[in-house]
Amino acid sequence: MLGELAFEVDGVGVPLGGSLSRRLVAGLSTGDGFAVGDELLAEYVWRDGQPANAVRALRVMVWRLRSTGIGQWIRRMPAGYALVVPAGQTDHAQFAAAVNRGLQQLRGDDAVRAEASLESALALWRGTPWADLGDSPSVAGSRARLEELRQVAVEELQAARLALGDVARAVPALEQAVAESPYRERRWELLVLGLCQAGRPERAIAELHRVRDLLADGVGLDPGPSLCALEHRLALRHRVPVRSGRWR
Repeated sequence: MLGELAFEVDGVGVPLGGSLSRRLVAGLSTGDGFAVGDELLAEYVWRDGQPANAVRALRVMVWRLRSTGIGQWIRRMPAGYALVVPAGQTDHAQFAAAVNRGLQQLRGDDAVRAEASLESALALWRGTPWADLGDSPSVAGSRARLEELRQVAVEELQAARLALGDVARAVPALEQAVAESPYRERRWELLVLGLCQAGRPERAIAELHRVRDLLADGVGLDPGPSLCALEHRLALRHRVPVRSGRWR
């Protein structure tokens, strides 16, 4: 589900037919093994242009899908239809598990395994989760949670690399990450630490000044406690003045 829908049985791709069938399967997958109601499925499949008898049309579509390799995984429940694929066999569940595993390993000072876990998680990401469902508000929450988890994985992968002394990969990746999401302070913090680790304290201090100006001009705020504390440590170590501002 991380990107356009793809379904495999024993490693072989299963053709899902046209866009309506793909939306139906994508909608079913949002239930994570639990039933998705007919009304919500109809919204996923037809959006604002539902047929007069949407429930009957859904049944016809499911009947057609039963002739494919995916049919054995679709169940009719009292509350609707369910796609009963085990969570461990879906890419978004594998992704979330790998990210959480990597974060735990990083907290346990196992940067080698953390790097491997976070890299494997990000390798699963092919694009917007449930891309076949467009901008449906019903999937917005689940999509946002996965998007946030990806942002965290991007950041903490570089934290693991810095812990391993791999500044050659971490610093360029953090520069790109900062450019893509400039209001995520964790990225700036890691970039500054990476520049210091690479023996470039003047550039690190300049980046702290840059993020302070960015936050002040963009959202009217000063950096958070972590960045402020880092700025004070560098100012004391390198005898440079601390930029004025408020703590928040």
